[in-house]
Amino acid sequence: MKSVTIAGGGLAGLSLGIGLRRHGVPVEVFEASTFPRHRVCGEFISGVSEETLEALGIQEDLSDAGELTGTAWYDHKGRVFSASLPSPARGISRFRLDDRLSIRLRELGGGFREGERFASERAGEDGVVNATGRALEKGSAWLGLKAHWLDFGLEEDLEMHLGDDGYIGLSRVEDGRVNVAGLFRRRPEVKAKGSDSLLAYISACGLDSLVSRLTAASLDPDSCVGVSSFGFGLKGRVGETGFRIGDQRAIIPPFTGNGMSMALQSAELALPHLLAFSKGLSSWEESLARYQEESERYFAGRMRAAKWVHPFIFSPFGQKIARGLGRSGLLPFSLLYRAVR
Repeated sequence: MKSVTIAGGGLAGLSLGIGLRRHGVPVEVFEASTFPRHRVCGEFISGVSEETLEALGIQEDLSDAGELTGTAWYDHKGRVFSASLPSPARGISRFRLDDRLSIRLRELGGGFREGERFASERAGEDGVVNATGRALEKGSAWLGLKAHWLDFGLEEDLEMHLGDDGYIGLSRVEDGRVNVAGLFRRRPEVKAKGSDSLLAYISACGLDSLVSRLTAASLDPDSCVGVSSFGFGLKGRVGETGFRIGDQRAIIPPFTGNGMSMALQSAELALPHLLAFSKGLSSWEESLARYQEESERYFAGRMRAAKWVHPFIFSPFGQKIARGLGRSGLLPFSLLYRAVR
């Protein structure tokens, strides 16, 4: 069987590597960082079927993920909406999940080149999959920040706080931790560094009540990470070169809570086409074209919905409408939730 090389040992790359090894495909994964490590992520998995987890062979690694069933939305004045999630979600940190997947890949005989960056000049070779995460987009207006808090009293399993030029999601993960992840429009006037950055940006959004709740709890300083210079949308469109999965294939705005799910789903979509290549049943070009077409169809609907809702949530007018609908009980939450899945 022909071998497959995966550049990037994140959620998409590792789960794809595991899926391929279960079919006997020689696999080598390159990861520039070392594990375990924290990543900017909502750490909230929703919309992934048991069939997807079974196809990738990672059910056991998510078996003890927390079950998340309720959500509440807030603005600077307090709660505006609450509901049960249309289907339970899973809460687990990337710190734990990525480490588990890297161990499982090794157990299955896959190569894992930890702490080693893949040579960029090989990116266009047959059998090379790009799973290196967000593509660099200079001039991007967005900043993502994340940290874990301990001893924090969540009012629902998932809290969403809408502020001025930013929103913050809080979700329950393992060991009594709460993951706090925010997307913000960059603010040159915010000079805070390191672990102070997230609280400074939340405060700049006008969410002083949330800041008070967080400062009364315990921050894990080692969990504070940030990312910038990224954009949203489908990447690697049909006809372009390069086999891309995960954030290299598509980045959906994080308010959807669907980023981790899309990473797993893109790995599942890629799996049969890479198996066909490895077994000599299709050429690399044929496998790439079929994957691009299938994944574009699969993700197109939710990406269109998110593209419409994202600027709406960031506008004062849109937030005003969302608050009004939420307080009156008319917010079509279930419809919106399913539209981005």
